[in-house]
Amino acid sequence: METLDGLEFYLKTLEKFIDDKEDQEVANLKQHADQLPTDKQGAFWAWHYPGHWNEIFASQLRSSFVVTLISLAESQVGMVTEQVSQIAGIPKLPDSYSGGLLERHRKHLKKAGLTRPDDTCWNSLYDVRSIRNCLVHANSRIWDYKKPEQLRVLINRLPGLSAPYDVVELSSEFPVYSFKRVKDFLIDLYKETSVLCQRITSSV
Repeated sequence: METLDGLEFYLKTLEKFIDDKEDQEVANLKQHADQLPTDKQGAFWAWHYPGHWNEIFASQLRSSFVVTLISLAESQVGMVTEQVSQIAGIPKLPDSYSGGLLERHRKHLKKAGLTRPDDTCWNSLYDVRSIRNCLVHANSRIWDYKKPEQLRVLINRLPGLSAPYDVVELSSEFPVYSFKRVKDFLIDLYKETSVLCQRITSSV
């Protein structure tokens, strides 16, 4: 939980940094704009407004947050799977399981007796992971992603996502959404693991 709290603080700090930098640049430019004739100010702002903070820097910083967030989720799921295997007395994750790492961990946790997180929580985690995979493995380019049509569906469905020129961009909504989904998932996972431990302990 401390790691999640730290990530939440980092996200808030990140967004404040973006807003403050943009506001500071706007304030500096306004000093110049105010010295121009009124009919020239519109053209000045159209040319000089610091849109790069949201169009370039913000999206890149938010992308790095999502990458870190999913890496945390994957490592926590892996750690819990290993612990549950020891508690339940079953072999570690076998190579025979198909699918990605999260899917394989999910099958193993189910075999150990965990019924939660439910399908909705797992699917939400998969959705955010798909966006992360595009950001990392396809450099945000939808046409380079292995399942572009699936990605377009997610971009239309999830908050804070857009794809001008078929390149994924993140507004401030998506990291917040992603963080909530991952946090809810991990809390559910920790609680279910605790219940399993108590059930096994009481039966010994």
